[in-house]
Amino acid sequence: MDVYSEEELFKVIRDAYEEGTKIQVLGDGRHCKREGADEYVYTRKMDWFEIKGQSVEALAGAEVSKIRKEASEEGLLLPTLYDGTIGGLLATNTPSPLSTAYGNPKDFTNWVRLLTPYGGIRWRVFIGSKGVVGAISRAELKLYPKPSKIMTYEKEGVNDIEKLKTFSPLVLLVDYEEGKFRVHASYTREVGLKGFSVDEGVPVVEITSEKNEVIVEGDDFESFRKVVELSKPAYAYWIWKSGVFVLINADLEALRKSGVKYYTRDQPKEVYLKLKKLLDFKGIFA
Repeated sequence: MDVYSEEELFKVIRDAYEEGTKIQVLGDGRHCKREGADEYVYTRKMDWFEIKGQSVEALAGAEVSKIRKEASEEGLLLPTLYDGTIGGLLATNTPSPLSTAYGNPKDFTNWVRLLTPYGGIRWRVFIGSKGVVGAISRAELKLYPKPSKIMTYEKEGVNDIEKLKTFSPLVLLVDYEEGKFRVHASYTREVGLKGFSVDEGVPVVEITSEKNEVIVEGDDFESFRKVVELSKPAYAYWIWKSGVFVLINADLEALRKSGVKYYTRDQPKEVYLKLKKLLDFKGIFA
């Protein structure tokens, strides 16, 4: 079912609490849909947003791409390449190549409002809670001056990573495929790097399915290399300063045997499961 306002969303949550039904609140339903919910609640009609100076206030259903486009027309940047709604972006705290310079969504969010059966709570700690504690309904995010130029340098091999860091990259992305590592570094100016191909714009990570994706926490290349060599994924990438390595079609048994902890994009961390016991002890959020 679709909801059109925070008031309507809260009523659905309260009704589920009183009736003992299980719901999952989604944006447009393209990401992280879980089994086990009695009803799926979509916020895609809660699509209002407003740019105010160096920030944007938005309801959960506002499309990130639309905000990014309108901000760009005003010479501003919303630093994420996420392809869903604001609610989905903040529920997952999904990094993007721009995380190198601007951080993950939690870093550029001023505040977020979460609805529970007892009302609304304004607290940034809920960013990344994957919807298991409550439903994100509204938030305010920072906007930044839009770079006038972005140049991306690409090269097979990773011997230059430490040098690339010294130029303060907008993006530093390392990916792995077919036994080879490749580095992608974006800057707002031309830098003196030899042996790299050069193009305009930022690199984009294109994943066709999240079903075979797992995430390992870490933020340095040597750790990334070890995880890749251990699990032999079909594809993997690491964005410097994102704090995670993303593996596609990896050998999960090899990770388990080596004691490497991993989780899926819709799997909440332990801290949110503890909060769930306090704020959703009836378990209405799938």
